[in-house]
Amino acid sequence: MRITEPETEHLLKHGYVIVPDFLTPLELAAARENMFRYYPSAEELSATPERYGGLLEEADSLQNEFPFAGDTLNHISTHPELIAFVEKLLGTRDVLLSQAAIWAKYAGTGDFEQGLHLDYQGNSLVVPRDDRAFRQVNMILYYSDVTDDMGPTCVVSKRHTKDRPLWPPFRTRKKDAALYKLEKPVLVKAGGLLIFGMSTFHRASAITADFGLRLSHHFVYRAAQHAFQGYHQWSHFGEKQEMQDFVESTSPRQREVLGFPKPGHEYWNTETLAAVQLRYPKMDMKPYLQAAQAEAGS
Repeated sequence: MRITEPETEHLLKHGYVIVPDFLTPLELAAARENMFRYYPSAEELSATPERYGGLLEEADSLQNEFPFAGDTLNHISTHPELIAFVEKLLGTRDVLLSQAAIWAKYAGTGDFEQGLHLDYQGNSLVVPRDDRAFRQVNMILYYSDVTDDMGPTCVVSKRHTKDRPLWPPFRTRKKDAALYKLEKPVLVKAGGLLIFGMSTFHRASAITADFGLRLSHHFVYRAAQHAFQGYHQWSHFGEKQEMQDFVESTSPRQREVLGFPKPGHEYWNTETLAAVQLRYPKMDMKPYLQAAQAEAGS
């Protein structure tokens, strides 16, 4: 696995871990190419700012959600290595991708400074429990180098916060200056991965460079059994052509983490097999047909 046992131990001890070079060079190049379908390069923005006036007006909110145009970002969102890691960490095969979004930040275009916070408010109506299948797994994958002046994510080890209450989830520098003294910036090369928990304090920092572009890809995974947690149900995007294309082209396991019934699930019968094939004519239905036939013959 690309995420090692020592890295997993660091995550469990500190509430976060940095996995350098998670992506292969080929995966990284393809992901960056896919990102530039959504965002101009820093050079393009600088050369023709009038073309991107809207982008400059919304500099602090340049996010796009899964599913994406071009399948590279979709496949990375459901990367087999990420799925295998989450399965092992949560102790269950039934895991779901509950959030995936890409984000671009340009130097000199906005104020990206955040206060230290926890992410759980938009992912649960309760508070986080970071053990076994109750754990939600946050990840940020970086598609550009993150240096001190390019707005690194800052994190605080859970060793320093274990006795702090989970509510409120936001802590200001004015009221909790001591917490800010404990943070560490995540400095990472493109292709690196940050994994952290819902009860890990973190924040985005300001971009102080005069020129540059920061590209990142954000995910949350959770256990399927705990439906009181989770940001999205992907059927909400079922009418998008990007979702149609990805469902048709991907593997059964990747579909499962989007909430698609796995081969052998009781949902599948003669009628649903035929109708789903009509909805997704380019999808290989053999795994579902073969599992249904095996079930019928047992």
